[in-house]
Amino acid sequence: MPSADFEVVILGAGMSGLCMAVQLQRAGIHDFLVVEKSAGIGGTWWDNRYPGAQVDVPAPAYSFSFAPNPHWTHRFADAPEILRYQQDIAARHGLQAHLRLGQAVTEAHFDAAAGLWRLGLADGQQISARFFVCSLGPLSRPRWPDIPGLDSFQGRRLHSARWPADADLAGRRIGVIGTGSTAAQLVPALAPAAARLSVFQRTPNWVLPRLDRRYGALDRWLARRPWYAALVRRAWVQVLELGRRGFDEGTLARRGLQAAVVGHLRRQVKDPILRERLTPRYPVGCKRIIYSNDYYPALSLPQSELVTSAIRAVTPRGVLTEDGREHELDALVCATGFDTVRPLAGLRVSGLDGRTLDKAWSNSPSAYFGLTVPGFPNCFLMLGPNTGTGHTSTLLYIEPQVQHAIACMQRVRQEGRRWITVRADAFAAQDAAVQQRLAGSIWTQCSSWYRNDDGRIFAIWPGFTREYVKAVSRPDPAAYELA
Repeated sequence: MPSADFEVVILGAGMSGLCMAVQLQRAGIHDFLVVEKSAGIGGTWWDNRYPGAQVDVPAPAYSFSFAPNPHWTHRFADAPEILRYQQDIAARHGLQAHLRLGQAVTEAHFDAAAGLWRLGLADGQQISARFFVCSLGPLSRPRWPDIPGLDSFQGRRLHSARWPADADLAGRRIGVIGTGSTAAQLVPALAPAAARLSVFQRTPNWVLPRLDRRYGALDRWLARRPWYAALVRRAWVQVLELGRRGFDEGTLARRGLQAAVVGHLRRQVKDPILRERLTPRYPVGCKRIIYSNDYYPALSLPQSELVTSAIRAVTPRGVLTEDGREHELDALVCATGFDTVRPLAGLRVSGLDGRTLDKAWSNSPSAYFGLTVPGFPNCFLMLGPNTGTGHTSTLLYIEPQVQHAIACMQRVRQEGRRWITVRADAFAAQDAAVQQRLAGSIWTQCSSWYRNDDGRIFAIWPGFTREYVKAVSRPDPAAYELA
């Protein structure tokens, strides 16, 4: 068998890429390379540096089981803290020697005769690997809104996922397009110093209070005790898992969740007209729930305006809405999320017989437990289709995915085979089972980034996290074929 430059190439140095790198070392696989297009590690947390950026699950649950962090300063960590956590993982596990930063992969194709993945880099280099791990995740490609005239705006135009370090918007007339989780963090950070803040809302979102608190010296002292850190993490994981019940119709948890979001809105928004405009017309949980204590108050400030008339176009001076009003702006912020339908656009991935992943996903992204696609041997996706969660930490899905992928790699290595790929029938059966569970679920009752234009739900896992962990941690040998 021809030799490869590396046993494993990992694309992306975010949470899943770092987890894969650490666990490869633990499995005795040290010949790997992590390729990252950005100038530093962090993935989503390197890109998302907008004011107010935070994680929306408690920090103890946003830590790997093998890497507890005693340095969290708040229950809900902000982006700089999470980035430091990732950097600490890389340093403690000696990953710097395996990193190639500031380098993009433009194409990857599987050479069946050699049993190798051949990758083309943006600088023209070619590298090969026995196994290819795509750790880009669904939140890697910023999505700009499709609005006429967007490029004509003469003020400063920004995207939340590409926030420039020199952005100082104090005293400016600011427009924010989008009212999702990112906007709910951005708006309170921008509003106090803005001359005027116009938030352009297409659809309101349900908001729950963020039960945050600052960790004191005693908390951090206890967090240095492994038994305590494990206990707290386990407790939060269980609490978050209970929240999944809130997505099931007719349950007590569902009624409690609905009462909580309605009560939070009523307590924080006293103006009945504004409250009515902020009340969603879809059931809570259909879109991702926002956690915030300061989003509603920020919209109630005198300099803030919630604009509910649809955007007709962007003009050189601002935003023109369907009511004929032109909102003059100095800066326009697009908090419009990511291209979750085509997260790998710009990267040509081709498997057996030259079939591309774009072709395989022409209708909608799908993969066996979000991990692998028939006809793409020795290729593993992290946080792939139908592995998203609306109630807990994504890290709880990353760890079993990594465990599954490495088990497949070890099987190929130990049996002296060239490659492994999921069987088409196993893939189809698992995908059908997921879609059957999603049919009639809460997520079918509105449009969201969980669904494609045809209504197929491709992003969310339908069940409890423990179900996914149990199904994925150990690969089913019968689901795979080897050559």
